[in-house]
Amino acid sequence: MTPGTFSRFCGVAVAASCLTISVACGSPDAPAPAATTSAPAGSAAPAPATSAASSVNIVEPAEGSSSGHISLFSWTAVEGADGYRMHLAAATDGRTIWDSPVLTTTEAHLPNTVALEPEAYVWQITALKGTEVLATSPLSRFTVTP
Repeated sequence: MTPGTFSRFCGVAVAASCLTISVACGSPDAPAPAATTSAPAGSAAPAPATSAASSVNIVEPAEGSSSGHISLFSWTAVEGADGYRMHLAAATDGRTIWDSPVLTTTEAHLPNTVALEPEAYVWQITALKGTEVLATSPLSRFTVTP
């Protein structure tokens, strides 16, 4: 079968550094097979995300928000997480503004040494259990206005 064509039999395999996903299908009359996942040798397959408690949701500043002063950041708790890391960067060039130490609450105040100038920023939260990453939020963008 050539790329971009479809026949009665197909197969899809997606591999990432930590997870392999395979899906195969047969004739139109055959029942659809279930997707399978496998992890690289020597590692456990990650559990699928099944509830909001297994993902990090940005609360404040919300995606697309603007304000003249932003110093408080908050997010939802992740089940099983015992710490969180926050990454804050300039949206235009990606330069890091602040990487937090491991935080034990679901909010962070910028240290006095970090002043946000008027420009666009992105931020992201990583939920941790020890050193294991449980979940990472999507990048969220906000703007500090003059």
